[in-house]
Amino acid sequence: MAKHSDIPAFGNLQGLKVVVSAVSTAGPFAGELFAENGADVIWLEPPKGIDPFRWTQDGWGVQNERRNMRNLMLDVVSPEGHEIFLKLIEDADIFIEASRGGQWEKWGYPDSLLWEHNPRLVIGHMSGYGMTGDPDYVSLPGYDFTVSAFSGLMYLNGYQDGPPLMIQKFVTDYYAGLFAYGSSLAAYVNAQRTGKGESFDLAQFEAAVRCQAGLFGKWFEKQIQEDRGAGAPRDNISAGAGYYECKDGEGVYLFTAGQGPTKKAIEFFGLEYGSEMFPEGIPSVGIHSEGAPVFDGAIEKFASEHTAAEFAEAMAKVGIPCSVVMNYDMMEKHPHYLARNTWIEWDTVDGRKVKGVTSVPRFANQPSQIWRGCPSQGMDNDDILDDLGFSKEEVAEFYEKGILRKSDYVGGL
Repeated sequence: MAKHSDIPAFGNLQGLKVVVSAVSTAGPFAGELFAENGADVIWLEPPKGIDPFRWTQDGWGVQNERRNMRNLMLDVVSPEGHEIFLKLIEDADIFIEASRGGQWEKWGYPDSLLWEHNPRLVIGHMSGYGMTGDPDYVSLPGYDFTVSAFSGLMYLNGYQDGPPLMIQKFVTDYYAGLFAYGSSLAAYVNAQRTGKGESFDLAQFEAAVRCQAGLFGKWFEKQIQEDRGAGAPRDNISAGAGYYECKDGEGVYLFTAGQGPTKKAIEFFGLEYGSEMFPEGIPSVGIHSEGAPVFDGAIEKFASEHTAAEFAEAMAKVGIPCSVVMNYDMMEKHPHYLARNTWIEWDTVDGRKVKGVTSVPRFANQPSQIWRGCPSQGMDNDDILDDLGFSKEEVAEFYEKGILRKSDYVGGL
């Protein structure tokens, strides 16, 4: 268990209080970014259910995305839970909830009520389809893969002559979490300046639409739909850009577009730069040009004679963008990952030592820190309510009524 005073002082957000009511990925990820930078993040979990991330990836979902958080397993819909929640947000800086559009207002929590209790509060509403728009969509549950399909993102992924493919792993969830984190901080800065809180409506599908490199401009102007599978496994514009399998069965992704990389690659692979087939100054070897099969053939021959690591090393020496297509075994042992200490260990609340990815980015003066693993269900109920001024007798009564619940369950199947 941990009181507010038990949280170590570190990071650029120390002293900030953030309340997050969300399950699975998007909303909690936003909270996790606050927690890794020193904020006191209180994760609300419903006592009548279970956050599915507790068992996702055999419990590794929560170990990575609930580090440093405190857990309050509270029934916010009940009258007593209503009272506890409103007291909880009285000194909070940010409240983020993820649900179907308008769910919290239906439970009796309009923004206006929250601002009555805390005028400076930043309120973030996250949902799959937003709080306004077509009522049939506002009421839909949001899930990463269905949002990916609705946003047009899934249509782009796969192979040109095949069906659209799911994008691994939880990409639109993480997009939305990043938008929520940045938007919350922007609103918090303004609240400190003006004394007035803010509320935002973040639709996950719009976050996914926003991160598509302006492809809609081409559609709106020319009605051209971007082809599925650009770059999968080879680029649909330029030769010498895409996936090449090497002699050890591993592969590299090579990118030769741009005058400089194209010139270097043509010369490296033994072809004549400045010839009729590869004219001087070309930005790339066009996929339909006479030189395309010759260029790709030379690259494929080199790949068949070298391992993926040798291929990538050779490209690095001449300044051509290229990487081995890494799996987790390679990443664990790679010298650059090790030199940057990308992997770190921390202690779980149930006594294990685990390893995962460090906080991103690296701050020079106020570094991030992992001070605890994912809390068990309701682990911090008593301490949080004690901080709020509730007596032990009142807390015992909340447990008896099912307003609060706790268990030793952290995660896994």
